[in-house]
Amino acid sequence: MKSCLFLLEGIGKLASRAKFSDFFAGSIFCKVTYPIGHRHLVKNRTQQERRKFCFEWSFPIPSLSLLLLTGCAYDAVDPLSLTSSGPFASWTPMKGNTLVSSRYCQTILPPTFESSELNLAELLDIALQNNPSTKQTWAKARSSAAQYGQALSQFYPGVKLDGSYYREKGTFISFGPPVPYTYTQGGPDLVLTYTLFDFGQRTAAALSARESLYFADYTHNQNIQTVMETVMEDYYNYLYQIAVQKAYEADLLNAQTSLDAANEKFSLGLAALGDVAQARTQYLQSKINLTTQKQTVENAYAQMAVDIGLPANLTFKVQRMPEQVTADPILESIEQLVAIAQEKRQDFLAAKSDVLSKEASLLGAKRAYLPVFSTTLDTGHYWFAQGFQEHNFHWNALVSVTFPLFQGYYFRNGIRDAEAKLDQSKAELLQTELSIVKNVTIAHMGVKTSAQNLADTNEYLKAAELQYNIALTGYKVGTATILDVLSAQGSVADARSKKAGSQKDWFTALAALAYSTGSLCSDPKDFSCESQ
Repeated sequence: MKSCLFLLEGIGKLASRAKFSDFFAGSIFCKVTYPIGHRHLVKNRTQQERRKFCFEWSFPIPSLSLLLLTGCAYDAVDPLSLTSSGPFASWTPMKGNTLVSSRYCQTILPPTFESSELNLAELLDIALQNNPSTKQTWAKARSSAAQYGQALSQFYPGVKLDGSYYREKGTFISFGPPVPYTYTQGGPDLVLTYTLFDFGQRTAAALSARESLYFADYTHNQNIQTVMETVMEDYYNYLYQIAVQKAYEADLLNAQTSLDAANEKFSLGLAALGDVAQARTQYLQSKINLTTQKQTVENAYAQMAVDIGLPANLTFKVQRMPEQVTADPILESIEQLVAIAQEKRQDFLAAKSDVLSKEASLLGAKRAYLPVFSTTLDTGHYWFAQGFQEHNFHWNALVSVTFPLFQGYYFRNGIRDAEAKLDQSKAELLQTELSIVKNVTIAHMGVKTSAQNLADTNEYLKAAELQYNIALTGYKVGTATILDVLSAQGSVADARSKKAGSQKDWFTALAALAYSTGSLCSDPKDFSCESQ
């Protein structure tokens, strides 16, 4: 792992729990994290999730060169390596990048975009590379990474180069007449400053920034899954609206058939004009429904295009759903699915990282009033008028201590502020966990319900079509009325619509269950994501 704090956490497990001073003279120090923990509703916690901020003990690292060889240096130089490589990739601590995209989609749009029907996987690829929301969360994660790098800079010595040129003209008065003089001095100064010991204030700030970075990373990961789930819902909704349009077209044909039968009987004097009027009313209603549905289909297409990240006036085709869909779900228990969600839901991991960040901020607030020991080394060489200069480099060294005694209750209120933010973060974590349990429970039942409805609507459609055919035949031979035909016709229309809806509900229920458990391509070991 590139992170120094994680490296030292592993090293620290081999050390004793005795207290050490943060720094010895001339040594570099990195705090070590040891978990003391908070209890939440989570039952399954990985070792990574149990990381905590409390610095129970510490140890010195004797030289700056060792620090430069550790991950602290790498993180400070390139903190962006702790974020995903792009808006369409996720990032996990100690695992790195996961490219959430198929191998064939390397450009913004696949080469077959306008010439062939796009399947759901291709739509997801396009969305992950074009949707603005993933770009926003990715940029926020990179900003947090840069802030983490800035926090690590406090572990390094500060080096600056000062240059000066000083010239003075005056009059020297002593015994005797005044004597005019000029004085010239110029040259560089190299100033090195370093914090020797600060009771862990830098470490608390760095750890808070690191957990804030992880919060941003997990938030980006969750947004990727949100985009995927949104596109899946849009895709199935668009296909559903197309299926409803086809159902309305079939309804219109049935209405036309019923109207033709009424007209035929009326022309033969076997039916009243009221039969024709009722059949024509049903026909016009079906025609209006079809016209309105065409607009609904366009609305669904536009919404899908926008969520993919494409302009709504761009034309493309998508694959249709199969005519017959069978469902025989074998589900794990809700408790098992909740345990999976607690391990994989990125928004839940983000909430826990936010708690850890606030805990580190509270620790920093509690240590802010403690003294800070620092040192300054200044060396340089000066030149004077008429070519004179110092024989050697001049230098001065200073060791200082800063101890804030009183600043108008600033530090006390800083602790109160940090405690309040920590309480808020814990409440948000609990709220997130309760929401996850609710989503998993609803999605679990949704899969069962949609599977049953899928089977029932198939039988419903068969029964309604049989009823319509019998009613229409009976009407033609005079054993049924036009009301029987229109009633059966309405049942067929309702059955077709419900069948299309049950197919959509089945697929969206599966997507909702995968999303609620955090399983939409979130782990390269469990899903076919391409790692890089």
